Amino acid sequence: MERAKAMPAAFTDRWVIDHAHRRHDQRSQSEDYILVDPSTGLLGVFDAVGGRDQGRLVSHLAGKTIAAAWQTLPATERQGPPSQLEAALQAVIRQADATIAALEILPDDKRPATTVVLGALSWQDTHSHVTLAHVGDSRAYLLRAGQPLQRLTEDHGYFPFAVRRGYLSREEGIRIEQASCPNELSPFDQTHFARRHQITCAVGWTDFRRVPTCSLALVPGDGLLLCTDGLHDNLTDQEIEGILRASRETSAQRLVQAAYERSQHTHVRAKQDDISAVVAWYLASEAG
Repeated sequence: MERAKAMPAAFTDRWVIDHAHRRHDQRSQSEDYILVDPSTGLLGVFDAVGGRDQGRLVSHLAGKTIAAAWQTLPATERQGPPSQLEAALQAVIRQADATIAALEILPDDKRPATTVVLGALSWQDTHSHVTLAHVGDSRAYLLRAGQPLQRLTEDHGYFPFAVRRGYLSREEGIRIEQASCPNELSPFDQTHFARRHQITCAVGWTDFRRVPTCSLALVPGDGLLLCTDGLHDNLTDQEIEGILRASRETSAQRLVQAAYERSQHTHVRAKQDDISAVVAWYLASEAG
């Protein structure tokens, strides 16, 4: 397992950031990419889909394109108000989308693409904020004391699609997607559960009309998780919450290890995949 030691985020000294990755055993190269830039407060995870560009994974290309574009922004823009950060994140994702879409591929090859979820940490008006942008089914979660784990992003995936089309109610979609044993799923449920890995858009396919964004003021003790579907497909939200609450230390490593162990056993949620997580804990007091 690849893992970075937990460290104070240099841009504010108010965060501790940990990340971990586990490659699918049968792959020579991971289709995931992790972006952690403590100097600017930019975090992200990417998961390649749909093919390769001459053996190169576009998740890596997207991550490096976005990191370079973010670094070129003036510090005042990277630490601006949430509305400004939302626009900046949308712009760098659009830049990565254009870069991938411009790649020359063979006529019979499937156009490569990647999911992405980005989190920009900032400090405004004596409060810390996170600004998020995403495309695909990589997710962001928030863990706050006294509250259940909150999913901050909505997948561009099968279940939101099925709800929009009226195939399922929102409650049915959540129940089926979060199933943890076969007897929780009827034959009808199983036909939907089997499609949970499908996505409706990705960076590089230029098939999204907008890049969803949101911003959230944070309080000391908040934990932010960014992860690829290798983690949240193997673990339920309840299991993710339990691991995060157990200890802040090595939380990304423990999440990835739990998802990997699940993927290696016979289980209704088991899915062999690359698994990536970034966990950021906001530890400072508001007066600090």
